Amino acid sequence: MIFLNKKRNSNFELLRIFAMLLIVFHHSIVHGLLNNNISIAGSGNPVPRNAWVTNFSGELIAMFGKVAVAVFVMISGYFLVNSSAKGKKILKKIFLLVVQVCFYSLLIYLVASYFKWINPNDLGTKQQAFFPFFYNTYWFATEYLLLYLIYPYINAALHSISRTQHRNLILIGIITFTVIPMIIPNFIDYGSYGEVVLFALYYIIGGYLRLYNLKNEKVKGIVLFICGSSVLSLVMFYYNYLGEISNNQKYFANSFVLAGQYSFIIVIIAMSVMMFFKHINLGQNKVINTIAATTFGVYLIHDNPIMEQVIWTKWLNMPSMLTSNIGRFLLTILIACPLIFIGCSLIDFVRIKLFNSIAVIYRKIKKARN
Repeated sequence: MIFLNKKRNSNFELLRIFAMLLIVFHHSIVHGLLNNNISIAGSGNPVPRNAWVTNFSGELIAMFGKVAVAVFVMISGYFLVNSSAKGKKILKKIFLLVVQVCFYSLLIYLVASYFKWINPNDLGTKQQAFFPFFYNTYWFATEYLLLYLIYPYINAALHSISRTQHRNLILIGIITFTVIPMIIPNFIDYGSYGEVVLFALYYIIGGYLRLYNLKNEKVKGIVLFICGSSVLSLVMFYYNYLGEISNNQKYFANSFVLAGQYSFIIVIIAMSVMMFFKHINLGQNKVINTIAATTFGVYLIHDNPIMEQVIWTKWLNMPSMLTSNIGRFLLTILIACPLIFIGCSLIDFVRIKLFNSIAVIYRKIKKARN
């Protein structure tokens, strides 16, 4: 997030960079290639004949985007679980989060209006631009803000229970909020707060990994990653292949079920990644930490509702690539996604410098007045 400690070791900062790059790839699929496609959304346009390999490849990439979201929140739990921030410090961090989100929401609206990418008089577009936290402009930012409001209370609870109780709490959360709902879809009606419940689970897992060490944690992380990724890949391959040979769209509709937001396998893979990177020693790398500080800005720029349409549909025309020609699709995202990450990162680097300069000027004025 934007609340980075510049002295933080770079292992998790590197992971943050990788995770955001995976999220950019993920969005190239869910907002581009498979936008409104039956295999991701569960309803929508059917998968064309002979395009199942491309569809499967897109789902495979999208899967790791779900893992990356979980990783981001687990990193927050890892670093915040021992936080003693209170009162004004927490309010300051919340303020900075809100300012950054509103800054990009309004800036993108103004730029898009100038270049006529949108109708600036459309009420829905205005509401999303001026009130991003109330109109789901950035779902992740909204859920993260809610999590940030309650994390001190989560910390208090975690520090008052034993390691066994903490572990059992994670198991209860995984079973209740990821395993059972996959078997019984209507077991829990999450409503509009579904993600924040899941974020709390991710946070608690990240906190556990910070507070306690497991035996052979790095090796276990590798094994869990390979096993979890293999299971999801095989399931998606199986359903996509059946969908192609039977020409039955229900197989495509079921192919992404185990890789969705509320999948216990996604949680396990994210945990495995955290376990691996926890034991990588990179020291404090200034370049890595500087790039990592821009990752939230990368998200706010490229996944803005306006920009997601402009990038993936208007500029790259990703939906047209769901064909048997997988080469064109792969070549496009392998070039475009890293460039999008780099461009957005550079933009946010400039924003950070601008905001820091404003903060320095403000402190000088405040000091002069005192």
